[in-house]
Amino acid sequence: MFAKVLIPTDLSDASAAMAERVGEVPGVREVVLFHARTAAGPSPAEDVLRRMQERVQQQGYPAEVVIAEDDGTPVPERILKAAAGRGANLIAMGVRDQGLLRNLFSGNVAATVLRDARTHVLIVPQSGDSRPPLFARVLAPTDLAAPSPEVRAALEDPVGTGTAVLLHVVEPGHAETEQEAGDRLASLRAGLSPTGRNIEALVRAGDPARTICAVADEIGASAVVIPRIGKRDAAGRATLGSVASAVAGCVKPPVLVLAVSIHLQIEVRELRSEEFGLAEEIWLDYHELKADPKTDRIFGVFADGTLVSVARCRRHPDGYEVDGVFTPVRFRGRGYARQAMDALVEACQHDILYMHAVRNLVDFYGEYGFISIPESDLPPTIRERFAFALGEMEGTNVQPMRRAAGRFQR
Repeated sequence: MFAKVLIPTDLSDASAAMAERVGEVPGVREVVLFHARTAAGPSPAEDVLRRMQERVQQQGYPAEVVIAEDDGTPVPERILKAAAGRGANLIAMGVRDQGLLRNLFSGNVAATVLRDARTHVLIVPQSGDSRPPLFARVLAPTDLAAPSPEVRAALEDPVGTGTAVLLHVVEPGHAETEQEAGDRLASLRAGLSPTGRNIEALVRAGDPARTICAVADEIGASAVVIPRIGKRDAAGRATLGSVASAVAGCVKPPVLVLAVSIHLQIEVRELRSEEFGLAEEIWLDYHELKADPKTDRIFGVFADGTLVSVARCRRHPDGYEVDGVFTPVRFRGRGYARQAMDALVEACQHDILYMHAVRNLVDFYGEYGFISIPESDLPPTIRERFAFALGEMEGTNVQPMRRAAGRFQR
């Protein structure tokens, strides 16, 4: 599974300990020992690197030593660049204390690598001699979605007589009962085909991350295996999901964070009137707009059933106004606003459309045929609505725009 492993080392005992345990990583065939020099750091201790290399070789794996001179870029960036350049399947990092990961924005090298990596990352805290093999008793949290190939491989690959525990956490207020979740978890477990590994199933209720960390202690997990991004975060632009991030900060045993591919089902459509409350929830951070089924048509983008972006066309006595085009921060950067606007303009293309565009989005709306107009060309009720809501237009960084009725063509 992890044919080529890159082990970053700052020459500390904690990072050197990872070389001692690399043979416990499933599928390893070759190892790269990577040291990034810093201007303030010591010169590479050749004997330390040589001992690490020899220890890897004694386990039966070829080991390459790479020393990167200080080029002014941050150490985490150089580690990630080295992993990508050498085709590493896994970055395996030894740390003195797993608690170092509690703040992933602290500037700590291991935390930053974990946060920004696009490949699998294994974090192993330094421990004494009495320790089980890394994957002897694996805790694998699941949201009950079909497991990715990477998760399946971690659970199904032969690991002697090791065991695994599939854990699903039912969050407070969730409609699904623990019994229903247990039935689905049993079905998921039955679909796995482990070789030499016993898989157990466990359902708990509570906060996902805190529960995962508590169960890891309870069952004596040798490692926690968790996807980098879960369904709840896949629609956004975060490089590390909220649950994986929190687990990395509270779990005591080693944690393997898998870079999995998640394919979202995207649906773009007009909202039904009974769904207008979903749009209002999104608009809480956008002037707290309210929807009116008598005058509004709202178009939304759903990612796996979650509304991630909206755009509204409101009918006034003297014209149609486009507003409420909004995507929450966590979902931006994925083109959702463009998809919502595509749907709105296609559905409303036979009417003249007006809008108050933020000036830095004038070019964006121009792609839909909107052109800038003077404030005086706005229909009176649309002009008055803006003045009532936000004040006079002059100096508000807003540009009135109009789209003539006509076929929508991108």
